[in-house]
Amino acid sequence: MKLAVFVSLLVVVTAQAVSASCIGKTVDVWVANGHGLTGDGLQDPDPYVLVSCWLSVSIGDETQKTRVIHSNANPGWWQKFQFYSVTSDLMKIDVWEADYGLRGDDDHLGTCMEPLRSDGRKYHAVQCVVKDGGFVKVFYKCH
Repeated sequence: MKLAVFVSLLVVVTAQAVSASCIGKTVDVWVANGHGLTGDGLQDPDPYVLVSCWLSVSIGDETQKTRVIHSNANPGWWQKFQFYSVTSDLMKIDVWEADYGLRGDDDHLGTCMEPLRSDGRKYHAVQCVVKDGGFVKVFYKCH
């Protein structure tokens, strides 16, 4: 009897874990805004965000990029991205500051690795904290 109860619980927990996974689903990502982002020197930054999700061994990860918001430490992107049939429950968020001119070396402000979970139609909020305490807000849902 105890074995039957244990096996039943194991099946229920496994089924809940699979249903909470984003694997095989579409992930909608909204890169919303940033606050307190820094640049190099005394100028306001020119920030942008890269969002990546793993799709498959043959394809690898797919990365989508927001537009660059010029001279703004508190940018508002409000850009939506979609990743189809993801094969991992991780999303990578990279925050960058664009450099222009001869050097052209963009400055990496920070990276966040976000575990994805599926709760139906509910969006999940992510606050990716980067260099000097700045942050970027991202929302996602799996369906």
